[in-house]
Amino acid sequence: MRKAPSAWLRRYPQPQPPRCRLVCLPHAGGSASFFNDWRHLLPTDIELVSVQYPGREERLSESWPGSLEWMAGTITRALSDLVDRPLVLFGHSLGAALAYEVAARLQQQGSAPQRLIVSAHPAPHRQRHSELHLGSDEALLADVRRLADGAPSLLDDPTLRELYLPALRNDYRLIECYRGAVGRALDLPLSVCLGTRDTEVDQDEAYAWAEVSAQVTDFQAFPGGHFYLREQQADVLRHLTRLLAGLGEQPWQCWPSTP
Repeated sequence: MRKAPSAWLRRYPQPQPPRCRLVCLPHAGGSASFFNDWRHLLPTDIELVSVQYPGREERLSESWPGSLEWMAGTITRALSDLVDRPLVLFGHSLGAALAYEVAARLQQQGSAPQRLIVSAHPAPHRQRHSELHLGSDEALLADVRRLADGAPSLLDDPTLRELYLPALRNDYRLIECYRGAVGRALDLPLSVCLGTRDTEVDQDEAYAWAEVSAQVTDFQAFPGGHFYLREQQADVLRHLTRLLAGLGEQPWQCWPSTP
């Protein structure tokens, strides 16, 4: 009997079997919809899979996760049905820490992703101390506006704010309470992306990703702040496409080589 689709994964119809899958994990307060436009900019033989966290959109009524580690285990189980094709994980902000934890679990069970791409977040063991999740709604919203650099948000609408603010607060709690392990836990290629004006991760914190994987292959900076990938979407997708194609990196490929 065919298993029902996981609520954690949003998938899109593919005209043909993909050569690999790009699994995208959004930021705190973000949803799978954040990556909707990407499917039109990626090569047609790459399947986009967006992770949907509870407490938003079609999962609005579901209870919130208790810890980032619990989320990672649940997402890992959801992805276990997709390992028939090579996986590449991309995580932005909170999603970067979560993607790292998922990659470590996939590796442990013998189905490591072909690559981990982390964006706009310090290395796990360099997690910054913050307690905004314990503060007022106003302080939380001010931080969201600061990170968005003035871009419109669902939280600008009072009705939507009432619906989504609890999930946002829980997302902040998840990442603010997270403490990653020190040491090279990964044995797979890792790429780092960041915005040149992002105050949430400095160069030293970004380079510290080399301490969790012996195969950090590149650091790519894009003009912009924490959400540089909105402003630089076309360039970001070109960069990801190059990574997925394995250009210039013969030791690994996103799909099996042919004789």
